[in-house]
Amino acid sequence: MKKTVYLLDGNNFIYRMFFALPEFSTKSGKIVNATFWMAKFFVNSLAGYNPDYVFFVKDAKGKNFRHEIFEDYKATRERMPDNLRVQIADIEDMIDRMWIGKIEREWYEADDLIGTLASKLGQSWDYQVVILSWDKDLYSLVWENVKIYDTMKQRLYGPEETKDKYGIESNMIIDYLAIMWDSADNIPWIAWFGPKKAVTLINSLGSVEDIYKTVDEVENKNIDPRQEFAYDPDLMKLFNGKTYEKLREGRESAFLSKKLATIACDIELSGFDINSYIFESSSLLNDSVQELFEELEFHSLLPEKTVQKNTWKDRSIDVQTITTDADLEKLKQKISEYDTVILDTETTSLDIIDADLVGVSVYLDDKNVYYINRLHEWNHVSDNILQDFLSWLLDADLTLVGHNIKYDLQIIQRFLEWKPVSNILSDDSQMSFWM
Repeated sequence: MKKTVYLLDGNNFIYRMFFALPEFSTKSGKIVNATFWMAKFFVNSLAGYNPDYVFFVKDAKGKNFRHEIFEDYKATRERMPDNLRVQIADIEDMIDRMWIGKIEREWYEADDLIGTLASKLGQSWDYQVVILSWDKDLYSLVWENVKIYDTMKQRLYGPEETKDKYGIESNMIIDYLAIMWDSADNIPWIAWFGPKKAVTLINSLGSVEDIYKTVDEVENKNIDPRQEFAYDPDLMKLFNGKTYEKLREGRESAFLSKKLATIACDIELSGFDINSYIFESSSLLNDSVQELFEELEFHSLLPEKTVQKNTWKDRSIDVQTITTDADLEKLKQKISEYDTVILDTETTSLDIIDADLVGVSVYLDDKNVYYINRLHEWNHVSDNILQDFLSWLLDADLTLVGHNIKYDLQIIQRFLEWKPVSNILSDDSQMSFWM
């Protein structure tokens, strides 16, 4: 039987957890929002996944080999926010106390270590490698034995899912990124070329090398694009007018970008022993971890602790109720302005099999909190429109956050597969959320 290896993209994970929820602190004023969400993931989610091995993969401090290729690599990236920086020591301490193995290598980024580990371990059919990250470039590593897991949406991306997500095969992801602009890494790009044009070029012509081989043939008049690409009007447009000029001018940028985006999968791992990364779920709440949780006031994560339940009113937050299909469409447009959505479902039961979806709470920020009514006795949205909305929400490029999000996603998935009926509940309880 295969053993499961989880590769956690450390910095990527920490940033996601930090921005997933508004800042909050302990009574003494210590900021802990990122630390809490990291702890919550380990204790609630990772313990449930129960992989055989876990690697917490870190970026090495300072510059890496890509800065020798391109001096301005990541030059525009903002420094780590101070209110996240002050949490790093606690996060590192927590990971050590949980006995989760960390790994880093000087001169390389976490992506390169992940690529090397995925390549090394994925070649053996003794292991199933799962990468936990939201970085696009890591999708280039996907094949049958190496997959990406989106912990927020609880979706596993193999070759087919990756193609559905990006419109190209996983082995073309680096070429895709080479054509497009990456503001985060300050990587050069082909001006005027975004995802749609990149997909058209790749699916029709192939890699960056293949694309510019075709450009050369057009320049040397070995082919006439009007005849050669008559079968594909979208491709023909890219070899015409100003767009074609940008394609020609972007050659150097595209090749440099591909070089920078390519993940190093051959790092020397001297002294590597996979047994140093064995995962024991029982270690996640050992005595040392519990002491830290008490100190950081993570009471809801400690055994036999009762979770405090508050109403929106207690938090002085104004909730906008969505009761019509038109309101739901406006909410969809509002959500499109955000990267992260905090989600909660109201149901008739905690048992997934018996539970019926009553409503959905959506938190964008303190001024944009919504409750979508489905089954309360007042005006409510249509089931088919709500199904369309929730399908869009799950497929959108958003980070979904919630307490017991696995339950919420299962409830939503059941509702999406369910044939709409008209049931109305009396409104005998106040909307609530979990702290």
